[in-house]
Amino acid sequence: MTADVITIDASQKIDKCMQIMTDRHIRHLPVLKDGQLIGVISIGDVVREMMAHQKYLIDQLESYIRG
Repeated sequence: MTADVITIDASQKIDKCMQIMTDRHIRHLPVLKDGQLIGVISIGDVVREMMAHQKYLIDQLESYIRG
């Protein structure tokens, strides 16, 4: 735990969240919208979303290649 809580805005991109979590060695980030806490994301949430995005890109590229 830390006294200086690192938060993100609800509009923050997922890759930026991963960068913050990796650089700061933290596993959870509180999510704020208009200064109000709306949730907390974990590193597992971020990894799952990144994997889903990568799968989507791969599927799109395969579809493009196949015609």
